[in-house]
Amino acid sequence: MYINKIFNTVNSQLRSAVKSIGMGGYINTLSDSGPLLHEMNSQGNSIAFTNCNIFDGIHSKTEEDMTVLVIGDQIAEVGHKEQIAIPDNFFIVDAVGQTIMPGLIDSHVHLCSPFTYEVNISAIRQMKKQIALNHMQTVFSGVTTVCDMGGPQGLIKEFQKLADENEIPGPRYLNCYTLISPSKGKKLGYPTQVKLIDPFQAWLLEGQVATRPQTVKDLKKVCYKIKDDGGTHIKTTYQPHPFSAKKYAHQDALPIFDDDWMRTILRLGKETGMAVSIHSPFGAGTEKCVDLAIEVGAEIRIQHMTFDTDLNDTIIRKMHDYGYYIIPTVMVYGDSFEMPKFVSWLDTNPESYMTPEACRQLKARIQNAIDLEPYSGHDILELDNVYFRKQFDFVRRNTQKAHDAGIIGFGTDIGGTYTGFFGRIFSEVMHYAEFGIPMFDILKYLTSINARINGIEDRGVIQPRKIADLILLKGNPLTDPSVLKDVSTVMKGGVFLKYKNIELTSS
Repeated sequence: MYINKIFNTVNSQLRSAVKSIGMGGYINTLSDSGPLLHEMNSQGNSIAFTNCNIFDGIHSKTEEDMTVLVIGDQIAEVGHKEQIAIPDNFFIVDAVGQTIMPGLIDSHVHLCSPFTYEVNISAIRQMKKQIALNHMQTVFSGVTTVCDMGGPQGLIKEFQKLADENEIPGPRYLNCYTLISPSKGKKLGYPTQVKLIDPFQAWLLEGQVATRPQTVKDLKKVCYKIKDDGGTHIKTTYQPHPFSAKKYAHQDALPIFDDDWMRTILRLGKETGMAVSIHSPFGAGTEKCVDLAIEVGAEIRIQHMTFDTDLNDTIIRKMHDYGYYIIPTVMVYGDSFEMPKFVSWLDTNPESYMTPEACRQLKARIQNAIDLEPYSGHDILELDNVYFRKQFDFVRRNTQKAHDAGIIGFGTDIGGTYTGFFGRIFSEVMHYAEFGIPMFDILKYLTSINARINGIEDRGVIQPRKIADLILLKGNPLTDPSVLKDVSTVMKGGVFLKYKNIELTSS
């Protein structure tokens, strides 16, 4: 036991040293002037927000002229300003004209995505800076909790620790660490663009970004390691076709796990007490996964709204009856209408969002997808924007139906696509609004409902004894959703990460 402890310590130190040499010292610079060192967080651990309006994550209206007292990392009291006496030792934040609401929860992100798909020296050197920018833009947009759907495991653990300790601005994590995906010989199941990395890279990043187990024993080992590392869910895939009109028309399948493997994954989720999130954008796959989950008695969440067919009433009823949810990630499909705008935005070199190498690679890939649009339906495309646009009405109808049935939450897949830039959660909000979903329901999805879906009872509402994850908006989001585009103040666990539009980071 003692020898193992020494080995693990030395191994960890060596890995950290190699990453520091290879990936630069940006994080050290950022940590030296992180949120905890900012003057707003030297006022003590007792904060009073006064004269604010409150959306509490539950009720369909805002309460006016309210006071919220925060002590340490928790909400201590909430009430009308005439009901609460503010003790002398509290630092007062006058929030007149502003709405305070729970920190937002995004149920599908890839927070440690470096946005670089070609490995070169610049990509490696800029990787940590890009991931830090992802974290900062996440919380600056009001998101204080994310359900992460996998990435470089070692970097996820490293950045989760930095964010939890507020050495850098970042959200709370719910983790699966790795994506479990099939392979058949040399043919990879979705996502085919995520290749197996060599042993040195796997050591450096503490595992595969997409784990492709070859035996049930390997599968069990992966799932139990996720649990032992503090994971909250298992992520797997069930996608038989690429996102391409040509490929789908010819039924040329990608490898998928067969029914016995899927049952095993679902049983492992049940054994470990972890929900199983299943990437399943095609309708037949969703029906198959729901039926297998019911058979096994597992808890599942379908990731991505069905986009190739209308969801039938039977499957919607089954999901409702068994407490299963779909996280629509409408942006995955809706971004196909906006591709040239993303190229133009990247042309401006948005330094607070993207490193130069990430910007260069994303711009090239998005432009390539645009250039290939005339070949939709003729060639097999990795990303077929024309196909997505043609299928978007299915996404709209299915999201509306799932909303009516009470089986959706809210997630973006930010970090998981070429256009999934962090800080863009408002784009997903507007898709929901355009589908006719009331703002009250959208705000609940972003707060209390996402908290319930993810099994976290300590946040998502403004109530005494809940974690003080709070955001302030300059207006009422129930009547003017645009105020969500400009979150003025962000508090995570009693610590200010943004204050009056001042982002609390190094300059």
